[in-house]
Amino acid sequence: MSQSGRDPRFESDALDCLALTLLFEAGDEQREGMIGVGWVVLNRRAHPEFPTTVCEVVRQGGEVPGCQFTYWCDGKTDTPRDGEGWARARAIAGALLANRISDPTGGALFFHAASLDAVPWSIPRTRTVRIGGHIFYR
Repeated sequence: MSQSGRDPRFESDALDCLALTLLFEAGDEQREGMIGVGWVVLNRRAHPEFPTTVCEVVRQGGEVPGCQFTYWCDGKTDTPRDGEGWARARAIAGALLANRISDPTGGALFFHAASLDAVPWSIPRTRTVRIGGHIFYR
């Protein structure tokens, strides 16, 4: 519980923040890819070194490049344009927030596109799994 007494997992805009993250970070992936990205958000929210709400996790790092969720800081519109993709992202986000989907990432806190030649950070991390076009780490 937060100091306000609200459970931070269910802040009013958590569904939209998580769904936007799924859509823009993994919208071209199968369902499993979106679930993996969603679990990184949820794992961070539960970890003491990250913010305690979904939206704060997604927006950590501000609106400048260097943030984990690049759609948030890439300078492009964050308005969903694909109605079907947006509906799918919202459905998956709702299931994740309701804890109806188990974590396939092994507790991952980070991910990057599998197409990258090198990891985008200098701190060593433990690779947990590859799901679709992303590699996950803790």
